[in-house]
Amino acid sequence: MAGAGETDNSGGPGVGLDIIIPTRDRPAQLAACLEALGRQSFRGFGLIIVDDGSRAPVGHQSRSVARCAGSIGVVRNEKSIGPAASRNVGFAASRAPYVVFLDDDCIAHPELIAHHYATLARATGPIVSLGPILAPLGRRYAPWTHWDADRLEREYARMARGESAPGWTHLYTGNVGVRRVDFAAVSGFDERFSRQEDIELGCRLARFGCRFAFDPRAVVWHDSSRSLHSWCQIPIKSAQFDVLIDQLVPSSGRLAAVRAGMREKHWALRLARRTLGPAAVVEQGAVAAAIGAGCMLHAVRADRASLAAFSLVWDLRYSRSLARALSDPPGHECTSSTVGR
Repeated sequence: MAGAGETDNSGGPGVGLDIIIPTRDRPAQLAACLEALGRQSFRGFGLIIVDDGSRAPVGHQSRSVARCAGSIGVVRNEKSIGPAASRNVGFAASRAPYVVFLDDDCIAHPELIAHHYATLARATGPIVSLGPILAPLGRRYAPWTHWDADRLEREYARMARGESAPGWTHLYTGNVGVRRVDFAAVSGFDERFSRQEDIELGCRLARFGCRFAFDPRAVVWHDSSRSLHSWCQIPIKSAQFDVLIDQLVPSSGRLAAVRAGMREKHWALRLARRTLGPAAVVEQGAVAAAIGAGCMLHAVRADRASLAAFSLVWDLRYSRSLARALSDPPGHECTSSTVGR
């Protein structure tokens, strides 16, 4: 696990559950995150903030959660080491039997920690506690972020109805709880992964024997502000990651599941995929046209059509990246150039 700089503790480690939040140069989001934690019904948890080399060191913001937290610690990395390593640093500073990982731009429901604690404490074997990451009520996202939120919301709804089983591909560090013994048994986050380190961790926890439990009441609201350029990289990096996971862990069956999912996509997406073929210039033109149409449709609140346009963007970029990754599989170094979310 990566090393850290200074530590500023205002109390001993949490005796039951610690919340670990890595952050870097997002003081407004962190402040809102901590304000929400200050309204938790569960009292006496430990809070460990890992300041990953922020320009302005984190300090006084943690006071907002003091009325609920039994202990508050700030660990500072003098130089940024990335989210995976920072979460490992936070875990190393914890001594609690249960740990909840949150992102600094997530706003917790007042019952969030109580629900995670209940799931973890009553488990008799390896377990991962999952909760939904939802769009803030009344918030209208950019159209590509709306697509992300809609996809997640529909998947969470399927899990809540029992139509879809929670699994390792649902592990997102914006809202997840683990037992200390299970996290330590798999050696924590793989610090070579600068992106999708959470899903990769989920894969190893599943192989270790963890059961994944989803509680629809354990809600956080995600204050997402991803750019269009950043969003457009996600399907590319996701395809590379899927090939890499299948390469590293053939028993995961990841590519078989991916291919099955692609065959079940809407007929229009499958038709577009076949019609456009492998030509890069054709794919790029179709993606640009779909983005333009999706943005215009979103502006006039034709949301269903806008979501369909961005589904086309995702499918085209993912399928082309998957074909490239299969012909030239990514290596084991798992750097940001090969793996991302």
